[in-house]
Amino acid sequence: MSTPLGGTLIRVFDHFADAERARGALLADGFAPHAVQLDAGDDEAGPVQGNFTVGNRDTLTGRLERAINTVFGGDNHMYGRNYGTTAFRGMFRLIVAVGTAQERERAHAIVQACNGCDIEQRTASHAGGRRADAGAHALAG
Repeated sequence: MSTPLGGTLIRVFDHFADAERARGALLADGFAPHAVQLDAGDDEAGPVQGNFTVGNRDTLTGRLERAINTVFGGDNHMYGRNYGTTAFRGMFRLIVAVGTAQERERAHAIVQACNGCDIEQRTASHAGGRRADAGAHALAG
């Protein structure tokens, strides 16, 4: 007998192909199309993690700095170090409406097999193993 649960299962994916594969597997397993929503957390320009400075324009100051560095010694490869490596972070969110504990378990197993990640686990891993709001609880208590 199914236990009523009602609610949603939300998982995030780094790669669209994994999220789409999970969505297809859920639909193939009998989940209704309206119960499985896939969306991207970023725009069409792509999810980028950077230092939020603009680096695509060579300025007079930059040219003078390179000339001084050439004459007196210094670092003329600063631009490449600052802007050469861009970290792409995808965030594709799959939301599954579940009605029972069994549906939740089925959905969890399917998305887990497709590299889906619980948003709470992702948040903890980015906060060095602690929840991002742990400091707030320490201050409040």
